Amino acid sequence: MAAATAGDAVSTAREPGYNGSMNFSASLAMVGATFLDASIEILPFFLLAIFLGALIEEFVTEKTIARFLTGTSPGTMVLASTVGAVIPLCTCGMVPLAVSLRRRGSDLKHTFAFLTAGAAVSVPVLLLTWKVLGGWWAIARFVTSVLFGLLVGYASTRVLRGAAERSAQSPTEPIVLAPIGGKTAVLGGGIAAPPGAAGPKRSRPVKVLRRFWGQVKEFGPWVLVSLALAAVVDGLVPRHWVHVLYGQKAVTGSLLGALTGVPFYFCSGAELPLVHELLEKGMGTGPAASLMLAVPIVNILTFGVVAKWLGAKGALAYLTACVVAATIIGAAMGLLPR
Repeated sequence: MAAATAGDAVSTAREPGYNGSMNFSASLAMVGATFLDASIEILPFFLLAIFLGALIEEFVTEKTIARFLTGTSPGTMVLASTVGAVIPLCTCGMVPLAVSLRRRGSDLKHTFAFLTAGAAVSVPVLLLTWKVLGGWWAIARFVTSVLFGLLVGYASTRVLRGAAERSAQSPTEPIVLAPIGGKTAVLGGGIAAPPGAAGPKRSRPVKVLRRFWGQVKEFGPWVLVSLALAAVVDGLVPRHWVHVLYGQKAVTGSLLGALTGVPFYFCSGAELPLVHELLEKGMGTGPAASLMLAVPIVNILTFGVVAKWLGAKGALAYLTACVVAATIIGAAMGLLPR
């Protein structure tokens, strides 16, 4: 009987509801093991994707992009959103590019379709999505990101009406943003200097390597943060909590997904380990899609960056449009069969 009692005590210590030190140590070890396993699986592919992104960024010129950001045909809007969705830049990289293109003559709706789709996804992020979540999610992410850009682009003609004139003017003070490809983007005088323009001339392989390292420094910390959060979710968060918050197919779950990133800043793709764990815990398809669309854009850092360009009211209007569009797309995705 004594042996049975001791065995029962050990068993009880391993149950999820037990708060003893043994359970805490086991949970901590499980979190660490999950973080290590996920890092070994994801980080090599992440580095490959970043390198491919550096190649695209070096060989696809800003002039080429600008040719497709004007016009009245819906086809040009689809093209603008699609081009934005394959550019290998995160939000703080897309903003200076969008600012420059807007001040060179791109119209309002094309600029914000391009910016929004580009902040939500890119070719490297699609490769990471395929690796972490599978091919279905990679295709779904690309399609929904293009739709996301279209919705926000068309909405911008209304919600950003008050900021339209300001968005096309040169700032009175430079706008200093996050490093892009190892360089700090400074916007002033109407045109943003393209990454790598200053300083001595370098060969293209050197430029690619500099962009690669710059993006590793920009994206890498947030990937590690997401891996750590994913490990904590996997080890410590009860499945029913995730189901209650994000499991619904209704609008509520998608709205919560769209607002998840507000206190954080995840570059597009950095949230994937966390999304994977949330899906494993019971997160619905709609909230997952909404979260992936909105997290790179709807956050405090983006608000601060965009407010320097559009003003606080314009930035709030833009992010509100992003939340609404992500919620609509997420709610629609939640109705699709898997």
